[in-house]
Amino acid sequence: MTPDPDLLNIFWVEVGDYLQSLNRTLLQTEAAAQSDPEALREMNRVAHSMKGAARAVGIQVIETLAHSMEDIFSAALKQKIELTHGVCDLLYDGLDLIQNVVNGTENDPTILASTMERLEEVVAIAETPKPKPQTLAEKKRTTAMRAVVPGAEEHVTIQLPVAEESIRVPVSRMDRLMGEVSELLVMRMHSEERQRDFQQLQKLNRRWQREWRNVRTAYIRLARRLQHEAGDIPEEVLMLFKFLETNQRFLMETNRQLVALGRDMTTYNAQLSMLAEQLQDDIGGMRLVPVETVVSGFQRLVRDLGRDTDKEAHLEVVGSSVEMDKTALDILKEPIMHLLRNALDHGLETAKERTAKGKPPIGLVRLIVEQRGKDVLIHISDDGRGLNADQISRAAVEAGLVTQQEAAALGPEETYNFIFHSGLTTRREVTTLSGRGLGMDIVRTRVESLRGRVSVDSTPGRGTTITLRIPLSLSRLSCILVSVGKQTFAVPSASVWRMLKLKRDELFLAEGREMVIVESRPVAVVPLASVLGLPVNGSGEGHDWITLLVLATGERAVAFEVEDLFSEEELVLKPLGREIANAPYVTGGALLGSGEIILVLDPNAVLRGATGQPHVRRIVEVPEGKPSKAASEVHHILIVDDSITTRTLEKHILETAGFVVSVAIDGAEAWERLREIQPDLVISDVEMPRMNGLELTRRIKEDHQLGRMPVILLTSLNKPEQREAGLHAGADAYLIKSRFEQAELLRMIWSLV
Repeated sequence: MTPDPDLLNIFWVEVGDYLQSLNRTLLQTEAAAQSDPEALREMNRVAHSMKGAARAVGIQVIETLAHSMEDIFSAALKQKIELTHGVCDLLYDGLDLIQNVVNGTENDPTILASTMERLEEVVAIAETPKPKPQTLAEKKRTTAMRAVVPGAEEHVTIQLPVAEESIRVPVSRMDRLMGEVSELLVMRMHSEERQRDFQQLQKLNRRWQREWRNVRTAYIRLARRLQHEAGDIPEEVLMLFKFLETNQRFLMETNRQLVALGRDMTTYNAQLSMLAEQLQDDIGGMRLVPVETVVSGFQRLVRDLGRDTDKEAHLEVVGSSVEMDKTALDILKEPIMHLLRNALDHGLETAKERTAKGKPPIGLVRLIVEQRGKDVLIHISDDGRGLNADQISRAAVEAGLVTQQEAAALGPEETYNFIFHSGLTTRREVTTLSGRGLGMDIVRTRVESLRGRVSVDSTPGRGTTITLRIPLSLSRLSCILVSVGKQTFAVPSASVWRMLKLKRDELFLAEGREMVIVESRPVAVVPLASVLGLPVNGSGEGHDWITLLVLATGERAVAFEVEDLFSEEELVLKPLGREIANAPYVTGGALLGSGEIILVLDPNAVLRGATGQPHVRRIVEVPEGKPSKAASEVHHILIVDDSITTRTLEKHILETAGFVVSVAIDGAEAWERLREIQPDLVISDVEMPRMNGLELTRRIKEDHQLGRMPVILLTSLNKPEQREAGLHAGADAYLIKSRFEQAELLRMIWSLV
């Protein structure tokens, strides 16, 4: 998940309090003659809370360090290890590393890795049971096994032939490697941003030098006059003069070092950029496979379908040597096969019908692959009967997608787009090949999952062409940065048709909508903020000038009104976190060189939202067997967690889903407020001060008035005995934070309330 700045600010404050508490309590424990169980229990709880808070905002380094510390405190509490001076020194090192993250200071990678490794070693020693002595037979058996399996892991050593210097590598490893290279690109962006900051520092230093040159002459004249007129110069004035002379030497030395450092930074950044680009190109090339690797399956498909449908067809493949990312090709294989089935089943006529129309008896299906710039285009075409716009229009009206009047006003290209709606079909009977109306929806979903788009071109009686446009790189993309609703978003450049700034009086009304002429074509104007559900600001009503970003896919185009347009940036796309993976209109996140996190919009979803077409999203359904509440009824939920970061995150998720939310910082406060607020459901952490989640759950379930109130325990404690303890206390559900999904939580809440 990508946290907002307010949530991060809360987290930094919270972690500062945790660090202060751990440092203080650890010092007291180390100084004491004997460890205090209460102090160990408190440190264990604080480390646990810090781990959960770091996980909520995605700060992995703090989460990992806090997790190891929690395990050490837990082991000390169980008397498996002692907090010796060496162990305490290691814990202090870990706290210092966390403090560096809070301060914004970059940790030395070597020191960080070494500290994490030593913490894990202490945990491993604490959890490793004492080995039992081996019998003579066991020793012989172990020796024999080692003779057969030379390594601890079951790796297969491959002897490579001299003529073929190649090796098979799992795609998952290539994905990990590509992800690591993407991180290198992000670091390059950071480095370039720091270089710009450094250039500003150089400008400031040069300005300082100019100011000093202007003052130095006056300073010399003053020193001479004082020496001539006063004779003995006061001690304070002499100290001031001496400081100014020293200041001049420091200024000259600083300027010399800045010039040298600036030269080195320029060289370093150039080398880093070249290395990062070369690495990504090389690794990306290793992932590429020619399209011809799957063509044989397509040829067989067309042949078999031709026989099944009593049609003669020939598949012509052009551009099979074009290479694509293997992951993308695997995802597209099924959509391409579905389009080929459609070409045979819907498009091509029988040999008798084709002959009657003056066509060759053998139908032609073409698969054309071409690389165009940073995109790969895949065309699937046939020379069959083409799409019937009237039939599609009638089916859309019957499905309730449009009214009869709206359908009559649509052009053929707009009507063709209805074939991508789930459930829409022009077939009256269901066969093994078609009739369910699901296939084209799946095609569009798969293509758009790769940040691609689908377009349709059809001529009645002459055939249909479906074009899939897929970006060559799945992780990098060029984007235009736009300001909308006082927020900044990124829009992929490939979908941007035009960027305009014009006077508002150049707009005109047509059919009740604002329109603008773009290259002799009328295009609807829609505020992007209204599509995204944000407040409309900037170039709204009352402003003479407006800024438009025109997006287009195929024949569909919309001019989106935005507040401002910024630069074009090449970004490294990152997937969304689980909590917001289903967010509409967003395809991923990216990190700018300044460190700012930015959301990347999905142009296809935004265009559908602007034209009234539904966007592709999963809906959390009420489980079967549970009565749904009336839409007007609002449910009240109490969140109990000692981490303010976790409370804020959960509160935001539930309020967005339409619930009324109250919070409590621990079980004791929750118990005091339960009768006052009368919630419909309680979501509680387990490890909390004063009263933990298990005790709170037991009290609720044992109370004759509150006993029917559902309780969900949401915690990072994921061992079987801990889960069993939660359910034994009476909890209605037990969710693990590390496997937490927003949809799962909402589904569980609805099933309980």
